Amino acid sequence: MQTVMNVNEAKANFSGMLSEVESGLVSFTIMRYGHPIAKLVPIERTRKIRPLSGYGSKIAIKGDLFSDDSALWENA
Repeated sequence: MQTVMNVNEAKANFSGMLSEVESGLVSFTIMRYGHPIAKLVPIERTRKIRPLSGYGSKIAIKGDLFSDDSALWENA
């Protein structure tokens, strides 16, 4: 929902406005002399990708990952 508010109202209610914007339900357009000068909108939250805990110790790599074994493969 979009709410329009003048500068004096925004100044008096700024903390409450931030709480409403943080909830993601409201965005505000701040007006001065009947012209929009600023918008207060929620930012998009990014998801953090966390590594799977406990799997790092269960994975074992055997052999040399960087050796050139191409001669062992048949050409088709």
